[in-house]
Amino acid sequence: MPSLWTALGASTRGNWHESTGQRNQDAVHVQAGPHGSMLLAVSDGHGGAHSFRSDRGSVLAVTCATRLLAAFLLRLGPGVPLSCLRHQMQVAWTHQVVLAWRRAVRADVLAHPFSPVDFAAFPEPMPATPPGGDWPYSAFLAYGATLLVTALTRDFVILAQLGDGDILTVTGSGEVGRPLERHHDFYQEQSASLCTHGAAREFQVAVLPLRTHRPALVMLSSDGYANCFGNDEGFFKVGTDLLRYAQDRGSGFLASHLGAWLHDSSRDGSGDDISVALGLRR
Repeated sequence: MPSLWTALGASTRGNWHESTGQRNQDAVHVQAGPHGSMLLAVSDGHGGAHSFRSDRGSVLAVTCATRLLAAFLLRLGPGVPLSCLRHQMQVAWTHQVVLAWRRAVRADVLAHPFSPVDFAAFPEPMPATPPGGDWPYSAFLAYGATLLVTALTRDFVILAQLGDGDILTVTGSGEVGRPLERHHDFYQEQSASLCTHGAAREFQVAVLPLRTHRPALVMLSSDGYANCFGNDEGFFKVGTDLLRYAQDRGSGFLASHLGAWLHDSSRDGSGDDISVALGLRR
């Protein structure tokens, strides 16, 4: 079944991390899903001393999220009532993705164990990570990352967000919306994430039926992008500009230029890593 959507993504290392030699802490992933859907995910690793493996945590986040979202859509099948879809996303999928991410973190630590050097600068000791027991918060904090996920289908758009970052929708006439409430302020440092206690309850979830909502573009972005601007007005213009480029010059033009544009925005703005995933309705 052909998709109504084209998806693309890009990520750039911020000049803060370039200057210190740190890796890009963000991750972005787009893929085709079942029933002609497209799946998009963006994750922002916390970085900092206590989250010294968050570049790996963000990659685990986007891969776990898209894999489970594909399975979720396949299991429910087409024609599912939106109320059921929304409930199952909020109640079941959010818990599944947190558990899957934590299992992936466990597997990564067992394959690449922590060393005392990793925790030498911290007042707390290296966390014990018994194969069959509970792990302390600090073990998961090392991989801490936020998560934005979207499924674009023929009938609806699913949106899920944990922590900071932004999901914007843009109509064909250029009207920009933020379907999920923004819980953080510009330049605020703290955010809920997959390592947070009770993370599944912190997710925001929305389902937009295409019979009443007709976005021409859906944009997921890590908070480094919005933080390049002083207010929503400047940031929202990004959405309309990207849609105009897609309409005038095509998705291939966007795909070939998006990474460079993000790098320039980071250099001239926030200095942070920036990742963006775009869904364009054909």
